[in-house]
Amino acid sequence: MDDFQKWFLTHSADKDADKILKGLADSFDSDDFSLSSEGFETFKNRLQKEQKTVRKATIHKWFRQMERVAAILLIPLAVALAVTVSHKEKAVEWSEVYTLTGQSRSVTLSDGSTLKLAPGSRLVYPSSFSGDVRKVFLEGEAYADITHIDGYPFEIHSDDITVTVFGTEFNFSSYLGDSECELALVDGSVEMKIDGKDSVHTIRMRTGDMARYERATGSIDKQRFSTDAYLANVHRDGLQFPGRRLDDIARSLERKFGSSIIIEDASLADERFYASFINGEGLNEILSSLNIQNHMNIKKKENVYYLSNK
Repeated sequence: MDDFQKWFLTHSADKDADKILKGLADSFDSDDFSLSSEGFETFKNRLQKEQKTVRKATIHKWFRQMERVAAILLIPLAVALAVTVSHKEKAVEWSEVYTLTGQSRSVTLSDGSTLKLAPGSRLVYPSSFSGDVRKVFLEGEAYADITHIDGYPFEIHSDDITVTVFGTEFNFSSYLGDSECELALVDGSVEMKIDGKDSVHTIRMRTGDMARYERATGSIDKQRFSTDAYLANVHRDGLQFPGRRLDDIARSLERKFGSSIIIEDASLADERFYASFINGEGLNEILSSLNIQNHMNIKKKENVYYLSNK
């Protein structure tokens, strides 16, 4: 890792650096997902045990942390941070903000932009922006209100997705454990670049567009939504599932309420639901509402819910 860091800090300005890094990332592709799963489980456990939600560190401390974690999915994040500081004479100070189960947190950046993190999320950002692009790194979900600065774009990096912002409000969900990533543009314009397994897709979005990317298949679905209804839900700190799979809804409810939800039938896990909850509904109420057609068996044992087809 030390040798790689020295090489990259020396050669990161080269035009071919991105190609070299992409080749490096591709070399980690494998049909064995054990390392990725281990990395995700490590991250979940770290969220649950974390007592102090904000920890500042220099970029050199960040690289040492990456060595300890050693999860394949986090390698691109470490590399991206090296790119960000490679042209600075002095190391940039970075902050990490975590949200635990049932917790949300608002972060104001040095340019006045704000991001409200959903439960089980992590944001990595610099104490001040420099260079040609403002960059932050996200694992999880955030509602973002980005300050527009002419000629100074803002980027959110999350695994294989880069969202370029031109001054706007939107909600971006990109959890490592979810099957899909989703971006709902409430106001302004953004560009979402998806670096898939076989090709790169770039989507330009306008107010009222919602884009959903399925990592397993590489499919992209784009639809329209009501920004007024969406904003009302955001302001009331509610939950909304605009056509999400039950499996991803279950993960969202686990992060919100701290209970475990096990879906015992694959066909049920793949079923999509359109629902929103803005009145502080509890987990039992939400599951009952999702089962309004009475097509599921819902059983609870201790703090674990089991869902199955009838």
